[in-house]
Amino acid sequence: MAILGKERQIDWEVVYEGANGLLDLYAEDPESKGMNAVIKGFREFTIDLFTAIDEGRPIVWHNCGCSPELIRGLPDVQPMPIEVLTVLQDILGDSKYTMELIDTAEAHGVAAEVCSIDKAAIGTVLKDLYPEPACMLYHNTPCDSQIAAIKALTELTGKPMRLMDIPYLSGDREVKYLAKQLREGIPFLEEHTGKRFDWNRFREVCKESNRTGEYLRDWNDLRRHKPCPQVSKLVALNTALLVAFSGDPEGTAIAKGFRDEAKERIERGESTVEGGESYRAVWYQDPIWWDLQFYDWMESELKLVIPMDLFGYYAPEAVIDTSSQESMLEGLARKNLRILPMSRQFKGPVDYFVDDYLRLCTDYQADFGIFAGHVACKHGLGGIGLFREASREAGIPLLYFEFDMFDPRVTPAETLQDDIAHFIEDVVRPRKEAA
Repeated sequence: MAILGKERQIDWEVVYEGANGLLDLYAEDPESKGMNAVIKGFREFTIDLFTAIDEGRPIVWHNCGCSPELIRGLPDVQPMPIEVLTVLQDILGDSKYTMELIDTAEAHGVAAEVCSIDKAAIGTVLKDLYPEPACMLYHNTPCDSQIAAIKALTELTGKPMRLMDIPYLSGDREVKYLAKQLREGIPFLEEHTGKRFDWNRFREVCKESNRTGEYLRDWNDLRRHKPCPQVSKLVALNTALLVAFSGDPEGTAIAKGFRDEAKERIERGESTVEGGESYRAVWYQDPIWWDLQFYDWMESELKLVIPMDLFGYYAPEAVIDTSSQESMLEGLARKNLRILPMSRQFKGPVDYFVDDYLRLCTDYQADFGIFAGHVACKHGLGGIGLFREASREAGIPLLYFEFDMFDPRVTPAETLQDDIAHFIEDVVRPRKEAA
């Protein structure tokens, strides 16, 4: 089926039809407000992107560490995360297309050690699956692999690129440092898009970003409820929401869908696990995006729920103050430094990373923690010794394994299922029975 009357590459057709198929599936379940909202949002993103292409509007690429509010301050400019096709294929389409993109990048000479999402982004450009950018705006976070991808994409496209330097710490001094760079990025965006930055428009974008954040904070609190009112896989999708939809009413609609579903199910006394949950775990590091049904398996077979994970956590931080230009820039800088998942935890001292994990385990009454070690996250894997020690001192059993969040060939689902099932049987269940 053609999208908007034009034939698209099969990679995009699969995503679009996958979204339509899932919407048809969940439409039969009126209680699935969360899944309906996020799938509809992803479909609308593809439509918006193709509309921008068809109308010849400027498109600005950005990376997952860069929240898109600043780009939205320019009228008729379309932000596009460099990871978007990979994420959409894994969640809505078919992960075999992601694997083809990864293989394309490696065949081109990209090191195997580079993160699979970054290899897939490079593969996407090599296969000419992305619209040409007017320019690119990146943050040098959350990891070195992103920087490698940014350099490759700049060379492959030959397009202007501006890289924001994300400081090691995230205090007030660092907030002002990043805010200054955001202001300096505005003339760059204006020059290469041909659009003038609109401060009134930016104010409305920031207000919308705040509305989304308020719903997400409420949603985070509601998922503390025991039993957990919603399916586990929703928390794995929150980072994608923030990267693609921050400052967009569609993002607010998704966050409201998350919140409303949790609230209504708690009011009705419903649990996500039929017969009641037996175990709760905080899933830390990266989710399994190549098979969201993995979370369904945990709930049905193990009665294990994930009330919160690193990608779902929306840190309690001040909203963006929209009273002045400077307060808006500082508020956006604060969001990128202190709130955005991964960007918050994957820089600075390992204490940030560990402290959030321990806080989540306490707040969400976790029976144990799961450190899902994405093989490319060297910054996370390098601190596993300190992480294990902190978990042990807090009395929280910790399961650690390595996998790839975008490539199922690295560690098959069956191996991960065996690891989790055996850990519960050998460690968690005896511990709970002895308590």
